[in-house]
Amino acid sequence: MQPAAAMQQPAYALVLVVTLLSSLVFLVDAAPSTLQSRIQAYLQSQGVNASIPATAYGGAQPNARLDTVSLTCGILNAYRDLDLVTPQDGQLSPTAWGHPNCIFEPTTVREIQFFVGLLAITGSTYAIRSGGHSPFKDFASTDHGILIAMHKMKAVEYNPQTETVRMAMGNTWGDVYGALTPHQRIVVGGRLAPVGMALTTGGGLSHYSNEKGLASDNVVNFELVLADGSLVNANATSNSDLWWAMKAGQNNFGITTHITTKAYPMGAVWGGLRVWNATQLDAVSDAFAEYQRVGQLDTKSSVIPDLVTTNGTLFITLIYFGPITSPPAAFKPFYDIPAVSDNSGPHPNFLDLISVGPPQVVPRFSYGFSNLYLDNSTTYRDVMRLCAQQGEKMKRVNGGTQVLIPQPISKTMIDVAKRTGGRPQGLRSRAQLWMNMSWGWNLAKDDAYVYALIKETYEKVDALTKQRGLYDPYIFLNDAFPDQKVLRSYGADKFNRMVAVSKKYDPRGMFQTQVPGGFKLN
Repeated sequence: MQPAAAMQQPAYALVLVVTLLSSLVFLVDAAPSTLQSRIQAYLQSQGVNASIPATAYGGAQPNARLDTVSLTCGILNAYRDLDLVTPQDGQLSPTAWGHPNCIFEPTTVREIQFFVGLLAITGSTYAIRSGGHSPFKDFASTDHGILIAMHKMKAVEYNPQTETVRMAMGNTWGDVYGALTPHQRIVVGGRLAPVGMALTTGGGLSHYSNEKGLASDNVVNFELVLADGSLVNANATSNSDLWWAMKAGQNNFGITTHITTKAYPMGAVWGGLRVWNATQLDAVSDAFAEYQRVGQLDTKSSVIPDLVTTNGTLFITLIYFGPITSPPAAFKPFYDIPAVSDNSGPHPNFLDLISVGPPQVVPRFSYGFSNLYLDNSTTYRDVMRLCAQQGEKMKRVNGGTQVLIPQPISKTMIDVAKRTGGRPQGLRSRAQLWMNMSWGWNLAKDDAYVYALIKETYEKVDALTKQRGLYDPYIFLNDAFPDQKVLRSYGADKFNRMVAVSKKYDPRGMFQTQVPGGFKLN
């Protein structure tokens, strides 16, 4: 935030911006004159030397409906020139693109505090973007609101004394891994380099999770700007209830500015892509079950599949943390199946390895989620078959693609939380499969059809596993479709505890009403 002495923007810049506002859309509870005085007092308290004329508030039309979003954008632009960026900048899927009235790109925490304090007065709606990986509307963009995009906040600070890393929310995991490589350190973070820091506030799966738990299990401190504009630390000893809730509470409590997480030694790794054709779907499904029963007990091992049923190609990324030169015994179930290709081998560091992966070939994508327990029957095979049959329905869609991402979750991974302060998710201590069903396509005209198919598919998988007594109600936030009741899937006690945390730190409900995107508590 800029003090008055440092302000380079002349007062007339703010006057000019706000006097040009003409559209009157959103009703403000306070009378224009009251709103004007409140904003003016706030600007003065922040050292912003500006005078806003009554005409900016519809002063000549006392019963007018006031466009507070445009008013807020004008004030933000005068406070600090807003860069010219398009709404889709930094957003991976066109399904998520919005049309915000303006995009505010803070470079300091104090600028975020100014932003939140101003919007607490104007009541404008807004969205928060970290990496922009979410494909869902309003999750990281907005229509007719304000977008606060964090991508200019890029600090990555490794502390060798505490073995922790403090990361600003504008980073991607590729940025973080790159910054840590010279220190031969790694953190429990995203499995794809372009994914942003917000992954952690959904729990966050990592290649390192089999040994160290979810990404959020390793967070020692969250820094947040609350709805009243204050900056707080949330950790095991300060605001510990907020620390607990933030581990899978997404954007319900504040704007996260930085995350401090544990760092671990990292040297050489082994891994790569192993590829089959779709005729091996049953064998690969069985291999997942066998790996989970035996191979995953080796906590240095990690797998992430991309089973592209609609083009007949099955990819699996295999990773083993250690200086080995040949496939480890943990991956024997996959190496027992003859492959079309395999580029696995030793890599000097983790960053080098995660640059290897199947390409995204269609622009639009979305996904849904189902959770089931490991058993000794053919359930994994039957679930994959069911999903592949649903994938056949994508043939009518331009560029229609189905990618199944069955993620084996070990009991070790779940039990980590017992020694890291707990977590909001009501995870059961039992081996399970977190089933991400992803879909890709080319054209916006097919959105509604694909969204209906996603919902139909995860509901069919749920029905099958319920019938066999293998259904688990937990829904992984990072892989969930917007219609899924993620936060309630944590269990009534956990959900109610999160609601209480929200009311304590955000008593007026800014992050429930003014930030409509994401999975909400209200």
